[in-house]
Formats: sequence, C-alpha cells, structure tokens
Amino acid sequence: MSDEESIHKEEKLDTNGGHTNEIVETNCNDSNDKNGSHDLTHDNNDNNDNSNNNTQDNTQESITESEAEEDEPPKLKYSRITQLPPNFFTKDPVSSCFFQDKFFIFATHSGIIHLCKSNFEPVRTFKAHRASVLSTFIDGQFFASGSIDGTVVIGSILDEKDIIAYDFQRPIHCIVLDSNFSNKRSFITGGMSGKIIYSSKNWLGKKTDYIIDQNNGPIVGLTIIDDLIIWMNDKGINVFHLANRSIIKILEKPKDSARNDLYWPRYTQPDPDRLIIAWSNYIWSLRISLKTSEDKQQDHQSPISSGMSKILPSTASISFRNIQEKKIEIEQIFKLNDLICGIASFKDDLWMVLTYNPPTNKKIFNNPDLKLINSMNGEIEFEEELGLKNVDNLGLNDFYLGFHIENIPKYFIISAKDGVLAQEFQINDRLNWYLEKEDYLRAFEISEHLVDFNKRLSYGIQYVDSLMKDNEWEKASEFLKILLPVNIEEDIEKSEEDITKSEEIISQWQTWSNIFINSNHVKELTNVLPQTDELSKEIYNNILLYWIVKDTAILRNLISEWDIEIYDFVKIELKLIKKQDLQNLDENIENSLIIIYNKSIQPIKAVKHLYNLKNDSIIEYCFNNHILQNFITELPEFIKLKFKNNEINTLSVDKLYDILDPVITIFIDLRLEILPQQIIEIFKNSNLQIINYFYLNKLKSIDNYLIYNFQNEIIQLYCEFNKDLLYDFLISNNNYNIEDTIKLCENNEYYKELIYLLGLIGENQKALNLVITKLNNPEMAFEYVLKLNDKEVWKKFITQSITRFNFLKILIEKSNESTYKFYDPITILTKLEEKINDGNEVVTDVEKLENEEILRNLKQSIIEFSKNNQLNKLIQQIILKLIYKQSQELSIFYKNKILKGIEVENES
Repeated sequence: MSDEESIHKEEKLDTNGGHTNEIVETNCNDSNDKNGSHDLTHDNNDNNDNSNNNTQDNTQESITESEAEEDEPPKLKYSRITQLPPNFFTKDPVSSCFFQDKFFIFATHSGIIHLCKSNFEPVRTFKAHRASVLSTFIDGQFFASGSIDGTVVIGSILDEKDIIAYDFQRPIHCIVLDSNFSNKRSFITGGMSGKIIYSSKNWLGKKTDYIIDQNNGPIVGLTIIDDLIIWMNDKGINVFHLANRSIIKILEKPKDSARNDLYWPRYTQPDPDRLIIAWSNYIWSLRISLKTSEDKQQDHQSPISSGMSKILPSTASISFRNIQEKKIEIEQIFKLNDLICGIASFKDDLWMVLTYNPPTNKKIFNNPDLKLINSMNGEIEFEEELGLKNVDNLGLNDFYLGFHIENIPKYFIISAKDGVLAQEFQINDRLNWYLEKEDYLRAFEISEHLVDFNKRLSYGIQYVDSLMKDNEWEKASEFLKILLPVNIEEDIEKSEEDITKSEEIISQWQTWSNIFINSNHVKELTNVLPQTDELSKEIYNNILLYWIVKDTAILRNLISEWDIEIYDFVKIELKLIKKQDLQNLDENIENSLIIIYNKSIQPIKAVKHLYNLKNDSIIEYCFNNHILQNFITELPEFIKLKFKNNEINTLSVDKLYDILDPVITIFIDLRLEILPQQIIEIFKNSNLQIINYFYLNKLKSIDNYLIYNFQNEIIQLYCEFNKDLLYDFLISNNNYNIEDTIKLCENNEYYKELIYLLGLIGENQKALNLVITKLNNPEMAFEYVLKLNDKEVWKKFITQSITRFNFLKILIEKSNESTYKFYDPITILTKLEEKINDGNEVVTDVEKLENEEILRNLKQSIIEFSKNNQLNKLIQQIILKLIYKQSQELSIFYKNKILKGIEVENES
C-alpha cells in the first residue's frame, strides 16, 4: 500500500452541500479555566506503533476500494515527508515547526533544531535545548526557538557562528522576532510565567526586558504583524501596538470554548492586512490596518529603549499620542463542532482547517480531519479523515498545519510522529485519474492544454468507441462534432501543424461517417456531419438518398442548408423527379427541386414546381431571376394564383389594387422588355381588364408617352373601373376618338364629361342645355356661358333661366360690368314682372316644395343687388367730391404762383 493510500483515509463531505458552522457574534465573553496544564505525552512503544499501522493499513485498503468507485477524483493528494533526519518522528518526536517562504524549521522534544530550505534541502541540524522545544520562528534571515527548559536560542540561519541563548527561568511557550530584528535585535516571548516580554539590547549590548503584559494566565499563542504584537492568554486575544506602547484591542474568548492552556491556538496570515486565528473550536478573521507614515519614521528607533522598562510604566503611551493608532476589525467569527489544530488559506475564499477530536476513552485516539471551510459563510465544503501514523497518545498541540507557496500551494500536516505533504489535485493528476478509471470523456475535456493533439484525439476516439459499444449512437455523434471540428474558412493562412490537424480530422470524419452509414445510423450522423468539399461526395449522396425514402421534410432541410457543391446534385435531382407523383403531390420534394435549381442557377426549371405548389410569388420569383419574359403567356395563370375562390372577380378595386400593385410595378419596370401592347393584349384576351386598368393607370404616371396610343383603352377602363379619373384624363389628353367617347359618355350618362366633349366639337348650346336640364347647376351654367362670351348662348341661357328661380338668382348675384353687355338685371326683373302680370305660371319646372324657399332667396338676391347699386352710387359720389376738392386746391395753388411777384435787382 502506498503512503498516499494510507494517508487518504476517509472522506466526510456532506452530500447536501457541506455542514454549516455557527456564525458567532463578535462580542464574545471570556470563559477560561486558569488552572489547567499542558498535557504532552511522548512515550510510545514500537509494538503499539506496528499494530496501529496494521490496523490502519487494513482500513485504508477497504476505504480505497470504496473510493475507486467514486466518479470524481479526490480534491487532495498526499505524500509522506521523508526528507527530515532519520530519528525525527520515530525516536525523536517533533514538538514544533515553522514554515517560511525560503526556510523551514523543525524542533523535537529532545531539543534538536533542524533548519532546511523550502525544498527540504538541509541547512544544518544541532541540539539547542535540553528539553522539548515548544516554539519556533523564522523571518527569512534569523531563527528563534523557545523551550520548556526556559531557554531561548536565536541565530542566523546561514551563519552558524551568529547565535545566542537566553535563560528566562520559566518554560517558554511562544517566541517571535521583531519585524526589524536584523537592526534592533529585539524579540518577544511568552510562557508559563504569564508575562509577554519585549527583549532588546541596550547601548552596552546587554539584553533588557520590557514587560508588556502579565498576570493574565499562561501565554499560549504569540505572533507579530508589522508593529503589532498579538498574544493569547486567559483574557483572550490581545493586540499591542509597539509604536504607542499600548494594548489597542482585546477579543474575549467565548465562554463555551475549551480551556485556554489545554488547546493552543493556531494562526495564519493570508494577506498582509488579514490575520486568521483558530483557537479551540472558534475562528476569528481579523482585518488589520497597515503601518502608517508616522510609524515608518519610527522604524530606525527602538520603540522601547533599554531604560524604559525601569522608568516608564505600562501607561507610558500618554507621551506618544501623536502616533496614529492601528485599527483591528473583526470580519467573521465562526464556531466549529470540532477543536482546531491547524489553519491555512486555500483557494476560492476557502480555509484549510485541521481539526481534532479528543479520545472518548484512553485506548482510542482519533486521526485529525482535514476540512475546507468557506470563509464567507462558514460552510464545510470538503472533509476527510487523514491516516497519520502513530496517533496514539497525541493531543491537539501535537499537530500542526504549515503552508508554503512556490509554484503550487503545499500544505504540511505535521504530528509528533508523522509528516504529510498535501497538495490540491492538479489538472495532470486529474487527467491520469480519469484515464485509470477509463473515463475518457473527462480526460478529453481537461486535456486540451496538457497533451498534444493526437494524444487528446485518442482520448476522444476511445470515448466514442465506448458509446458505440453501449449503443449510444446519438451521444457518439454529438461528441464527434466536438471532437472533430472542421474549419471551413478558406482565406485563413494555415501553418503546417494546422494543415496536419485538418487532414487528420477529415480522415476521421471519413472513417466515422462510413461506420455510421454502414451501421444504418444515418439519422444520428446527419445533424453533426460538417459541410466541406474535403469529404467524399458519396457520403452526402448516401445521406440524401436515405432521407428521400425515410423523410422528405428532413431532406428538404438538408438540401436547403447544404452547399450544393458537396454532393452530386444531378443524381439527387433525377432521383427526386423519379419519386415525384403529381397525383399525390409531395411539397417537400417540389421544394427540394426548387432549392436545387436555385442553388445550381437554373431558375427556369424551378418555375414549373413553383406553379405546382400554387406559389403566389411566382411572378416576383421570375422577375428577380430575370426570366419573366420567358413566361408571358402564363402571366394570367400566375396572376390568378394570388386569389382564392374567384376572388379576383368579387373583391373591390381598392383591395385588388393592394394585392396586385407589386405585380403591376414589376410590369412597369419591365416595360421595355415586355411591351405595353403585349400586356394589354394578354390580359384583355384573358378577361382580366382590371390588370390593364392598374397597369395603364400607373404607366400614365410613370411615362405618359407610352400610353399615347392607348388613350381609347384607358377611357374604356376608366368608365368601367373608376369614372372619377375620366374627366381629368379627357381635358389633359387629345389622342382619343371623340365621337366614340361621346357615345360612351351618353350611354353611361356621364354629363360632365359629355358637356366638355360637346364643347370641343362646337355644340355649345347642346352642352348648355345638358347643364341646365340634366345637371340643374346654375353656377356651372353661368361659368360655362361666361367663358364662351357668345351673345346667342347668353340669350338662350337667360331665356331658359326666366322659368328657374335658382338660375335667376345666380344671374342677379353674379352680374357685374363684364356681364352688362349681355344682360341687365333690371331688364331680367322686368321680364319676370311681365310674365307674372300675364298670369303665366313661372315655376312650372320647379318642385312645388321648393317654391317658397327659392322665392325667398330670389327676394334676398334682389335686395342685395339693390343695396350694391346704392352703395356703388354713394361711393362714386364721394370719389367725385374728392376729385372736385383736389382740383380746386390745385387751381388755387397755381393761381397764387401766377400772381406772385418777382424781385428784380436794379443794376443802376
């Protein structure tokens, strides 16, 4: 059994998304038993070790077999640490360790110190203490260690002569070097004495101690960030700011947490301004402000001089209030169900936490669990039990979790008797795992940037093979589309490597297409086969021939989507024509033929099939393909396709226009190719005169010259379809037969047009008679007579008006100087009076119901006429007086000029 198999013991990930730990309020109360002691047990016999190993090995084998059935690879991989000195972990258990960017330090219960590089290359190993080393520290240049024998050793990592030891007379639990140790030679210690001591050298080179805090229980944890010293004791988590020499924060430990001195805290610093502290079963995430500009100016000075420990009390910060205080903010506090013996930062806002469960009885000791906890909500997202060796009689303080990043993160799980390196399962590891499990799909998915093209292609091919063995042809075809992408862009310059890949892909498609076709799985192949002329045309022919038999709807879609160059379209055309049965028209076959003819640029062949389908856009199709002149005689039938149930003979002209206007526009656009004479004859003979009406009417507005010889036809069409256009056409054109038009107007009783035509041939009195007798329009009659300026016509008009009060009314109201030469309103009234006195019936031609109204209107007209005459007379008199007055003034002016004397100078 491999080391990794024995280490990876049991996964406990919750299938419902992980456990959710309790989020604790940030205001925690202290609840520590101050009378505890640190329990360290170091004696283990070899027999127990061996029996424990055998038990663990058997357990690992059974668990490993269950894990082999898992679909997902493990999250972490493990390997045992074997690079430490031979006696470590076995005869000399590890009691402390510390991991830094460049160097690691390990210490044992016998007082041995081992320094090595981050790759475990040894630097040196030596005995530094007489008893267990409880604390170690490295800053990259110097190391420090503190022992249960009360001694502290500090030295250079690389210079073995640069080393010094101090004796504090009490067990040292914690030691850290000042952030600027290389200059100040200062360090901080804490232990069973309960004192946090800041030690430095005075100006004579002797060590002086300044007690930062004391009398609050043993110091069980200590770290330093910038110029902040953080330690843990019975009060909780204490934060001391060196620059102003004061405790700036105390975080009390919750009352329900375990004993302070029994379970020592662990901490990690994932970011320069963040500290994570795990203590008992609680985790604190703290945000710490970085060094201020004022603090940086103090760096060259020792914040606590050699004499200050004797002169200044702990409240000496009063004289340094000008230094800005650091800020400590609590981001999160989580409570776990288990005790914590290690914590480190993981990726994706996760923490790696090493947890410990004390034994329930003296004989059964538990391996620690490794958990990944979401730092945002405290949920456990991954959990598994480790399989460390010789865990009997080991307590929480005998386990450590170290962290180091070089190329990839490495996590070191260290116990007194075993060491394990844990790493996230990398993508190469995952690939090999999937290949071992014959999960070729996953192997293909993650291998894109890991292996070369051919290797990755082989994974995909093996996956396709497995699908076919399981009769999963549809899945196999869909995956082939992903596995064998075809680049159909022609203008891209390809490298030699790209050309080789393309050739291999085409070769694979050729092979797999034949496999699908020969296995009668054309359906699965159809939707994934790429369109490229690099594949054999026979493949595409076989697919189309298959669908001609199976499903012509799918056939139609394929012919629509596929480029016509990739298959033998002549062969497919003949097959379709042979299959087509006009008795049972298959629209899909007809459409397929149309598509083929369109793509092969044979639109004339497509027209027949468009007509079979009753396609109402057939004329537009012919126009767009410039072939309409080939189907002139079929135009009436093509037009009828736009209507159902003889609608062309029943719909209104306006609705017909909406439907036919696009077609008429086409005829107009082709007027030089399909002559108007052809259009008019073909639709006249087909009894579709409405087409000619729309055509000639639009042609007239486009090019009036073209309708010059069709004016008689236009007049007939206007009479049939739109009489409102006739009059304007008659007065604006002259190339039509007047006699025939007069007869047409007489037959249809188009009097307005007839009056105009009679006027053209000099039949003015006949025309006037129509206005009076047929139209009964006095105003029109008056304007007509006024325009003719003919006395005979005026005489006839006045004679006929005598018996019509509405005509008399117009004559009286419209009389003016221009009409006086033809009639005098007074004379007309006199004649009217004579007729009345003769007792003749004046209104015989007027409806009796209108008589009274007409007489009233006539009376009013006479009054208005009279008023106008009197007004004209008055105006003329006023004007005459003005002329007289102006003449008199001019006469007097000139008279005075004449009578005025002239002064003459005397020359004598």
